[in-house]
Amino acid sequence: MDSNEITIDSIDLFMPPRSQYGVLHHFTKKLGEALQRQGVICRLLEAQKDNPKPFLDQIFNNPPDCTLSFNGLLPDDQGRFFCDMINIPHVACLVDSPNHFFDLVKTPLTIITCADRFFCDFFGSMQAQKVFFMPHAVEKELETSEASLYDRPYDVVMLSSYIDYERIRRSWHQHYPAVLAKALDEAAEITLSDQKTSYIEAFVQTLDRACRKPNGPDPRTINFVETLDVLEDYIRGKDRMALLQSINDFKVDLFGFYESPLHLSKDNIVLHEAVPFTQALEIMKKSKIVLNSCPTIKNGAHERIFAGILSGALVITSENPYLNENFQEGKDIVFYRHKKWDAVNEKIAQYLAEEKERIQIVKNGMRLVKQNHTWDQRAAKLIEYLGKVLQK
Repeated sequence: MDSNEITIDSIDLFMPPRSQYGVLHHFTKKLGEALQRQGVICRLLEAQKDNPKPFLDQIFNNPPDCTLSFNGLLPDDQGRFFCDMINIPHVACLVDSPNHFFDLVKTPLTIITCADRFFCDFFGSMQAQKVFFMPHAVEKELETSEASLYDRPYDVVMLSSYIDYERIRRSWHQHYPAVLAKALDEAAEITLSDQKTSYIEAFVQTLDRACRKPNGPDPRTINFVETLDVLEDYIRGKDRMALLQSINDFKVDLFGFYESPLHLSKDNIVLHEAVPFTQALEIMKKSKIVLNSCPTIKNGAHERIFAGILSGALVITSENPYLNENFQEGKDIVFYRHKKWDAVNEKIAQYLAEEKERIQIVKNGMRLVKQNHTWDQRAAKLIEYLGKVLQK
């Protein structure tokens, strides 16, 4: 061990106050279990809003080396960070985009982890002192048996809520100056046209060009959090809809929230209500193919990819450099590209017809995920990184 490294003996994990579909609660439990298997003492702590004393007593009576939470902890209304008040480093594991987490760079006691390398670089450009790349992961015990790979009731499944991207675009053209609305249009097109450019990077490029024009907007007047939010939602919604609309010959079971079924009025799309994350995992275990649309992660990975593969499904997902480093198209995963939609329907037809080929790809993918993308692998690398940055 390097003389500047320390041994990480204990980490307190904070349960999130809320989580859509229970994803963050699930992640917290599974990462905690993986850390414990690495020999770290972990406590899962949950603060009660009306009675925080037991929560604080546990921390102060036996202080950990650091604390950890998914998507947190942001400062309070007075700008104070909890880690600063208790003088214990905090690991903020971000599973979402950085739009709402800019304030985390204000305290050197916060270590930021991101699921996308670009997001790490982005925080670095904001002078964040400690940023670590940690993609989503899956628990190793999720693995399914080979026998269960064959008889599955769902041919094609997608677990995503509907986003009315057309309404979003109309809204920014109604409420933003025309030159800013045009910059958003261009940023969305850039983001969806390749596998590398992040929506943040694209917006910076198009906004810079807009600001150089005689009638360009003053960047000091722009609410960047709000603007990036609407841009991200538009891109996610448009890519999801285009992916669904590209499939004509096969039934797609879609699980998620949706505002208006009229936008999904294709006979082959069957709408289901959104389900908790644990139930989503069970649905993946009953699926032959799982679709994953994630156009806003341009150099990282979403948990649906790993969970889908380890559940025994063939995952068809958007492509990016990180996935190309870790998987091989047609061998252990299948990629789609925006605007090349005809290929999606063809690939589904191929892999539903060729069961032997589909299952071989799934088995190859399961082997890779078990080796490289479980919470155990993430925990080991996180501990190694923390040992380097948390000096005594």
